[in-house]
Amino acid sequence: MYCDGGKVFVEKEDQCMSCKNFKKGVECPLLQALGFGVVTLEGTLYVTNCGFYSEYKRHLNLVNEIKTDEE
Repeated sequence: MYCDGGKVFVEKEDQCMSCKNFKKGVECPLLQALGFGVVTLEGTLYVTNCGFYSEYKRHLNLVNEIKTDEE
């Protein structure tokens, strides 16, 4: 995670990438605090043990192809 031009960027190495708070958008308390300027970020920070982390699991299933009468 790093700041550039007043914007916060999350990197692939950050725990945020698999957090449901980050996937929902700005519901992450850490990103909200950075966005509102309550806390500042200097340099690069790798988020690996965030207290707000809640795992986001995808549930993908394979489905059978649906055949229609037109085929």
